[in-house]
Amino acid sequence: MKITRRDLLGTGAALGMGMAANTVLGQESAGGAGQGAGQQRGPAGGGMYGTRMMAPANTHTQPSSVDWNYKPRRVNKAIELWEDGQPVYYDGSGLAPGVDAYAQGVRMAQTYMDAINVEMEHGALDFMQLREFMRGLVDGGPTRSGHRTPAVFVETGIIGLDPEYMRANSWVLEQLLDCGIHGIHMCHARNAGAVKVATQMAMRYPFERPGIPKLDYQGLRGSSAGYAAYIWGVDTNKYNHLADLWPLNPKGEMIFGVKIEDTYADADSAQTIALPGISMAEWGPGDHSFWLYGLSIMPEDRAIPFDETLVRPEMLKVKENVRELCKKNHVMFLNGGSPDPNSPAYVLTAIKEGSMVLEGPEAAAIIGRESTKRKMPV
Repeated sequence: MKITRRDLLGTGAALGMGMAANTVLGQESAGGAGQGAGQQRGPAGGGMYGTRMMAPANTHTQPSSVDWNYKPRRVNKAIELWEDGQPVYYDGSGLAPGVDAYAQGVRMAQTYMDAINVEMEHGALDFMQLREFMRGLVDGGPTRSGHRTPAVFVETGIIGLDPEYMRANSWVLEQLLDCGIHGIHMCHARNAGAVKVATQMAMRYPFERPGIPKLDYQGLRGSSAGYAAYIWGVDTNKYNHLADLWPLNPKGEMIFGVKIEDTYADADSAQTIALPGISMAEWGPGDHSFWLYGLSIMPEDRAIPFDETLVRPEMLKVKENVRELCKKNHVMFLNGGSPDPNSPAYVLTAIKEGSMVLEGPEAAAIIGRESTKRKMPV
């Protein structure tokens, strides 16, 4: 399948518009409070660094342990890092009103991020924008590590409400996967039954796979993934073999994350995180603060520093619950990663706690990669 390279004249202007839009609108990301421009948001997604301009694509700062002869083994860069015992660093896509999605993909192809979160929980659910962004990633690649693109997951507005709701909305997840992304991050994963429908039906094909446990539900994905196969750089038959959930299928290249970010999700968290096919989970302190503290967390006349909220006893209890469940079920714990040693989300503290997915700026990723002696080039 041949797709011609788009004329990039005007890219600079488009990116300039995008940077301006980012300053005004901010970027939602996993677990965020979604508080808008000029306000701080929480770690574990949520942009703990507040609203900021789009970060530089990559300063190409490498860990001292880098292996310049490194050869990629997988399509999904995030899974490859986890298999090597290395944390994954991610942040937002930079997509916003006024940003050319293809040009932003080209730019982000050389990002410092191992994974990119395309935020569609509060951002627009735009399949064509996502396809263009993915096409730009391919044309701007490969990454310095040799992967065709960074791993890309989408945070959707399709929440884990209940099984009936999830069945009715499963088509959205299927459409997103057909754009060539590598995973889904489910917001408000409050019902294990809903998550089960999403992972076993919406995310998978109906095939029985040798050596892979047969689950309660059969997959619903159909035979129209030509575009996704192109993005991954494989033919369609190969894609059908690879497009399955890791670690349920050790050869799978798809990831599925859950956000335990409200009190209903807390109640079902043990069942949810134990489900087969879950790759990562987080505690969503931004949204959790709404449910635990209500409007008192956002006084009209002042701002409460988010770091102060993170260390409240109720929040720490939520965090520890999700962290322990991740450890018990061999699921990757997602957390914030700050370069500030005085922050409760300091990247080295987060790694020591077992965090394997870290949202944060390049400065935090540089510190973390050096400490874990990462070999994969950035």
